[in-house]
Amino acid sequence: MKMRNCMLGALAASVALAGAAATALAAEDEKAEQWGELPLVVQQRTIEKVFAMPAIETAAGFSWSVLVSTRRELFDPFDMFIADDHTLWVADDAKSGAIWKVTLDGQVAPLALPKQHSPISLDMAPKSFGPYAGQLYTVAFAKPEKAGGWELPDAITRIDPATGRDTLICYLPESDSHEPGAGGFFARFGPEGSPFGGRLWVTAASNHTIYQVTPDGKCKPWVTIDLQKWGSPRAIAFTPDGRTMLLGVAAPMPENRNKTRPDGGRILKLAPDGTVAGELLAGGLHEPGVMAYAPKGFGAYGGQIFITDAGEWDNDVEATEPIPSDGKVYRIDADGRLVLVASGFRNPVGVAFIAGMLVISDINGDYHIGNQKFPDGFIVTLKLK
Repeated sequence: MKMRNCMLGALAASVALAGAAATALAAEDEKAEQWGELPLVVQQRTIEKVFAMPAIETAAGFSWSVLVSTRRELFDPFDMFIADDHTLWVADDAKSGAIWKVTLDGQVAPLALPKQHSPISLDMAPKSFGPYAGQLYTVAFAKPEKAGGWELPDAITRIDPATGRDTLICYLPESDSHEPGAGGFFARFGPEGSPFGGRLWVTAASNHTIYQVTPDGKCKPWVTIDLQKWGSPRAIAFTPDGRTMLLGVAAPMPENRNKTRPDGGRILKLAPDGTVAGELLAGGLHEPGVMAYAPKGFGAYGGQIFITDAGEWDNDVEATEPIPSDGKVYRIDADGRLVLVASGFRNPVGVAFIAGMLVISDINGDYHIGNQKFPDGFIVTLKLK
């Protein structure tokens, strides 16, 4: 057993050092997560491919730089929360999951390390949540594995930032059509004082349902989206007046619901009663991710929505498979048109504004060899020139 533990530690060190050795061996401890197999040989060329940073291209007037590169702590940095003017909290669902504290000087430290419920998306509870105000709520995997996110009902958890301890609130119940609440994507609190206030809103892709969570810990379906008419729900945002929910949706391919149609992704407007209201905010997306309004000081783009688009999802990929750099970041101009801001990403998801910069998180390929995952996620910043 001591030998097995040493081998597992050697692999972790090898990955952390970005594959300094040409090969690495790992064994699975009886009590460890299932991330290693014996024998496991990782060639140097595979390591280099897994950790290669893509070349980002920006529109005129923007420049980009790396905040946190691959080869480090991040596996799947899916969603971000702005903690203060210098700090991001990042939800990472890989292994047993983590909430990372990322500062603008590129330092990464754990804020929370859940042992079971791997966080996908996060938001901070407002004053209306009483004693839980200031704590983080997440949508998380039921188990730290693929089935835990896409087959089993997702968990809603609460994390105390002061201690990092997580508390299970519920597992998403079945929808009204008795489909499990799996495939959770995003969680956002409604603006205080608005028709959506006092509740946490959660999207589940497997049953295309939006859920609501109240301060008393009750979790229940709110509305199920017509999959064929509108698509499968992804990210949630709200208009500045708080009276309209903005819902990113992806359009399933008729022959295979697990694939989505390029240019079929849209942003819907939902009224407080759950009906689709008025015209689309935007169309022409593929896999819409997080939406964020640019602050007033962000040049000529203040008040415009910026959104990520992952393109064709390439998550949970064998490291020997090629990953296209089809991920993009757009803004939506005053006329509702998508305008390209940056391209060349792999699978960008999170977007946020901090210290006059736009920050984008990319889960990359969610690469693995057998059951062994790699820290290939990264975060970049975009600045105005």
